[in-house]
Amino acid sequence: MSKGNDKDKDKVDPNRRAVVVGGAAAVAGIAAGILIGGNAFPKLETQTVTKTVVKPEVKQVTVTKTVTQPVTSVQAYQKQKVANYSQLKVGSPMAITYMGYSAYIVRTGTPSIGGVGPNGDVVGYSAVCVHMGGPVQYDPNTHCGVCPYHYSQYDVTRDGLPVIGHPNQYLPMLVLEYDSSSGDIYALGFNRLFYGVYNNVAQASTSSSS
Repeated sequence: MSKGNDKDKDKVDPNRRAVVVGGAAAVAGIAAGILIGGNAFPKLETQTVTKTVVKPEVKQVTVTKTVTQPVTSVQAYQKQKVANYSQLKVGSPMAITYMGYSAYIVRTGTPSIGGVGPNGDVVGYSAVCVHMGGPVQYDPNTHCGVCPYHYSQYDVTRDGLPVIGHPNQYLPMLVLEYDSSSGDIYALGFNRLFYGVYNNVAQASTSSSS
């Protein structure tokens, strides 16, 4: 009986051997796949990189700008005595120079716009026509300043209104001040731009006479 059993032990079931061999082969294949796969698809390594950023130095720069502007000695209209009421006769103009500009003072004999004095009839105007710079002469018959060049006329009782001729601007009027205690009459400035200048004050001279 024992011999028979030994023979039986030596006889291995072919199916069982196939299973064992197949299992061993499968295990070997998996191991090989892991090894090959690990080499074919290597793992990505995460690295921490520290960068040093150097910021440019910003310096504050102060810029000083020097502006040179012309300075004129005349900064405002001057108060200038131009006549005394006792010197004036109706219809007879008095030629004056105010801050270098030619002008005249006259008693019109009728209350006038801008007029001073006891009767409000003393006015002063530019003696230069605003059309082309001709001389303006007073005509007592019409109460107008008349330019002989082109016969332009300005009514000096109505703020220098141009009534005849080429001018499209009023004749510049002198702003006057009257001192009732002394009868003195002062010029304070022009109410409009004088002919040929862009700034009455800036381009004025200091020469004057009365």
